[in-house]
Amino acid sequence: MEVVAGRSGGESVTRESPDEVRSRVRLNVGLYAATVLLGCVAILLLFVHVSGSNEVDGTDVAPGLGEDLGRGVVQEVKQADDEQQERVAAQIKAASEMVTAFVNFDYKDSAATIDAVSERSTGTFLEQYQKGAVDLKKLATEAQSTMVARVVWAGLVAGDKDSATVIVASSGHVTNKTTEFEEEARNYRIQVQLVLEDGKWLTNDLQYVELG
Repeated sequence: MEVVAGRSGGESVTRESPDEVRSRVRLNVGLYAATVLLGCVAILLLFVHVSGSNEVDGTDVAPGLGEDLGRGVVQEVKQADDEQQERVAAQIKAASEMVTAFVNFDYKDSAATIDAVSERSTGTFLEQYQKGAVDLKKLATEAQSTMVARVVWAGLVAGDKDSATVIVASSGHVTNKTTEFEEEARNYRIQVQLVLEDGKWLTNDLQYVELG
């Protein structure tokens, strides 16, 4: 069971139907192809806890603390016990590694990206990503697309012992025929849904998010 910000630990999240999940995953794979080819822009929707910190008057505080983001206010997260801290660190690490694999793409070696994303995926997302990978490889090769990016921060939105939602921000650039092979900056905010399978955190959904 997943616990979300603003709910008590005993409240469960409403589950989507299989058709709704498959429809959204197909859309996400399509958006990914558009990102590689055209570099469509996405910005932050929501985050509650961020991995970095700022220092104000000698005190470390979370960036954006108290800021109203439209769908919620950034709140300070109390220090958790060692087990929870280790779990959150593993969730953020898995999401960051997934986004790193996802946003770095070279049409000359598209298999490297496809394999890296597939290794970190599971369920319907893995199935739909692999189905779309053939077309992605073909289109990227035709456009001679290359995308280079790095993760600049990641934050946990919600999580428990077997699932988590993480927001990851990346910064980089894209080059292709559309950009006339000039580097164009591309910054993304990506929401990663994770599940724990056989001791490993894997992605079962991924989507771009924007400020609403």
